[in-house]
Amino acid sequence: MREAARRVGAFAGALAFVLGLVLVVAFLVGLAGGGVSARGAIGLVLGLAAVVLVPRLVPVPSLLGGYSALVYFFLFAPILAVIVFAFNAGDNVASFAGFSTKWFGAALRDESITSAITRSFQIAAASAIIATVFGTAAALALSRVSRRVRNPFDVLVFLTLVVPELVIAVSALIFFVNVGFELGLVTMFIGHTVFNASLVLLVVRARFVSMGTALQEASMDLGASALATFRQVTLPRLAPAIVAGAMLSFTFSFDDVVISNFTAGAGNDTWPLRILSGIRFGLRPDLNAAATMMLAVTLLGLGGAALLMRRAARTDTDVGGGLALGGEGRG
Repeated sequence: MREAARRVGAFAGALAFVLGLVLVVAFLVGLAGGGVSARGAIGLVLGLAAVVLVPRLVPVPSLLGGYSALVYFFLFAPILAVIVFAFNAGDNVASFAGFSTKWFGAALRDESITSAITRSFQIAAASAIIATVFGTAAALALSRVSRRVRNPFDVLVFLTLVVPELVIAVSALIFFVNVGFELGLVTMFIGHTVFNASLVLLVVRARFVSMGTALQEASMDLGASALATFRQVTLPRLAPAIVAGAMLSFTFSFDDVVISNFTAGAGNDTWPLRILSGIRFGLRPDLNAAATMMLAVTLLGLGGAALLMRRAARTDTDVGGGLALGGEGRG
């Protein structure tokens, strides 16, 4: 009970601190524009009081925790609202008229939504397969070369992930137009795969490096060929990371908006693009249902990848403990 009260106090303190900052900034903006009023001055006093007193009354670690909770609340509250109103029985998206699942059926009966869903699954599946193959092969190759050879490739990989997605999308559009590619499913697939291959490379290489070489060397010492060692020792231990990379690739491609929007062309809307285009003409309950289904698919992919990576880490711990016990036994 005391812990719950402490967390509530930290959340309230963080909220008060943020509101105080907002009041101070609002006063400064009004002062710069020459529109200061008595209400603004009162807000300034209250804001300064909150900014000064809250850090003294609430411990800084608790305050940071409350601020984190506040950030997560503002991030996920809109998503939660979409999910709740997807089960709304009424037509008005601003008021909840009762529980119903009819809008999920309405969304799935909409041919434009179902065709977009099919298109998204096709692109995401193809991109995940190709990105996993190329990313895994690149991860194994780069882990065995010298740093001088590996560093330039690392720069390219990190640039793909660090550069804003809008820049990648615009660059892809310019490239496809200059080369003469017709915008459509193929160009979306290529754009997604370039990004996803870098993601798979990092996931698989991190797993491969963390495994060490003890088991591979033991297998070679026992007379196994390089191919047999890879098939029987390396690949089974890499499998969780490979599958996790594939699931992440599928998820990132499935819910991508920016690259798809620039490389789709006319009449090739994916599921996210269909929802985005529908929202431009106003909120509808069937769009809430479609967004909720897309969120469920995304969370399943991310959750599966997280579970596989956790399983891989646990396997590493078990193998390391077994090797340590074996060494002690031989000693």
